[in-house]
Amino acid sequence: MTLSSVPPPDVLLPAYPTLLPGIHVLERDDNEIQFGLDRRYGIIANGLPPAIVDSVRRLDGRRLLEDVLLAVGEHRDQFHLLLKQLTALGLVTEAAKKNVKRVETGVWSLRARHYQPALTDRRWQSLIAVHGSGRIAVAVAALLATSGVGHLDIRASGTVTEADLGSGFTPAELGQPRQRAIRNVVARVAPDVTTARNQRRLPDLVLLTDTLVPPPEEVAELVDSATTHLPVRVCEGTGIVGPLVVPGRSACLRCCDLHRTDADLSWPRIATQLVGRIPRADLGAVHACASLAVAQAMRLLSPSETRPPAWNATLEIDSFDGNLHRRIWEPHPDCGCGAPVPVEDAPEAAEAASEEALQET
Repeated sequence: MTLSSVPPPDVLLPAYPTLLPGIHVLERDDNEIQFGLDRRYGIIANGLPPAIVDSVRRLDGRRLLEDVLLAVGEHRDQFHLLLKQLTALGLVTEAAKKNVKRVETGVWSLRARHYQPALTDRRWQSLIAVHGSGRIAVAVAALLATSGVGHLDIRASGTVTEADLGSGFTPAELGQPRQRAIRNVVARVAPDVTTARNQRRLPDLVLLTDTLVPPPEEVAELVDSATTHLPVRVCEGTGIVGPLVVPGRSACLRCCDLHRTDADLSWPRIATQLVGRIPRADLGAVHACASLAVAQAMRLLSPSETRPPAWNATLEIDSFDGNLHRRIWEPHPDCGCGAPVPVEDAPEAAEAASEEALQET
């Protein structure tokens, strides 16, 4: 798309304009530049004098808007229009204030169609809990912290062992209580993020990490308090994220168990043996799974017209084969969790549950 096809927008220009982090500005001709490489939101601007091209490249948020416009002299009006168009498209945004904590959002504001400063603030005000005592828990906690989530509630048990190394812990943490060690990792990568337990508010999301089957009493407590939760685990080399449970709205973990039982009457007995079990997961699968899980968490914090991919589904990532599979889990008609059941329900869900039933947990 070219900017000539973008009508003059009615937007308020940033006081300290800066290019959206992660967007490349590339020359196509002497008076033509390209913003971004992705066709979904990339744009071409042509007919630009060298003074404007130079000023665009220098949009780093350090100068006031008026100073930016003054720098192009007689081309002020043309540059003013260009900035309005780029701001409307989300390619130019307000620079973070000096006293605002560092938040990594990348091009999420473009993908989610959110005003970038608002997206940053939403993440910083959020509280996400991480419940887990394996490699995934520490990897997820570090990623959440560096993604700009301002408050983390860490719940872990046991002590750090050599089997935990590789996803955030260092040898210096060996033998330390795992919960304290995860908090130390967060403090290293994002010192401003709080990890003290917050008794005054419920988490916006709880990530249930590492265990193949979360303890039923823990899941029941989350459902009773209407707390959104997301299981994250690795099973025999495959990272599995989901389903994203929004109590009363999306399929819950009991829905999944009922679908599994429909396909395999032995599933309840198998599941009981897997409760709380944490398998030794290879680091490639751990990091791929953690990254996918945090992306789903960020989707939840970036409301849009489309639901996160883990809604009524598990996302299964196989690093060895390079495959990502989305498995559907609709609300089960016999569950009673309140999530709306599709009109034509059982056959498709049962078939999905029976497929590779031994591999996905």
